[in-house]
Amino acid sequence: MRRFYLHKLIVPVLILAGCSRSTTVIDYPPLDWAINGQRLRDVGCVGKLQESCTELIALGCDEINGPRFYLGGLQPPYVVMECIHENGEPPNREYFKKLPGLDMRYRSYALYQDGTYRLLIKKSEFKKIFAPVESTDEAISYAMAMTSLGARFDIDPDANVDYLVDMIEETHAEETPNGYLVYLFDWSHKMGCDLHPFYAVKVLVTPEGEVHEVERQKVYQGYACFDFEALTLDEK
Repeated sequence: MRRFYLHKLIVPVLILAGCSRSTTVIDYPPLDWAINGQRLRDVGCVGKLQESCTELIALGCDEINGPRFYLGGLQPPYVVMECIHENGEPPNREYFKKLPGLDMRYRSYALYQDGTYRLLIKKSEFKKIFAPVESTDEAISYAMAMTSLGARFDIDPDANVDYLVDMIEETHAEETPNGYLVYLFDWSHKMGCDLHPFYAVKVLVTPEGEVHEVERQKVYQGYACFDFEALTLDEK
């Protein structure tokens, strides 16, 4: 089953924006997003937190959701979750962010590692935990977590959008002499309903955990509505 994962976005309504060219889509097997939910269920604290989840509540979490990125390839396989603080200032403002869009709550990531919960919002911390990167599966998860980019497995060559290229490759990763080349996608971060561009982006993930964008190409444009922005790690 082909799937397209968008975290907290209204599903775009796409309208033909012009005379679209014929486009070939190269399919790849979709990621198993069920892994994200299973890892959350395994720690026993998900959704609106109960009194039994004392460690997460002490960190400032009132609600726990899955992260916007795919966890399945990360090594070690620690649980990463989105921590939502609902009312007032969070206890540790350095680790919480308010994002553009309609949801004004504070957000951070929380990590469950070796029986302990901690907040996680910095790329340097994430790299220290999850590098080195040693497989294509790990590279996809790592690249998604370290960027604002997402996976696509549902691109329809006959969709009613304005395609701008002859060929699009869906999300996958390739091993190269310099690391792993990961094929991801970027869509508009501008809030509201408008004609938005959609980009295919290639990033190189080195074995040491560095992530570099190597190519960006606008592949189509279409009318879409975005009311929320997804949480990303800070550039630190």
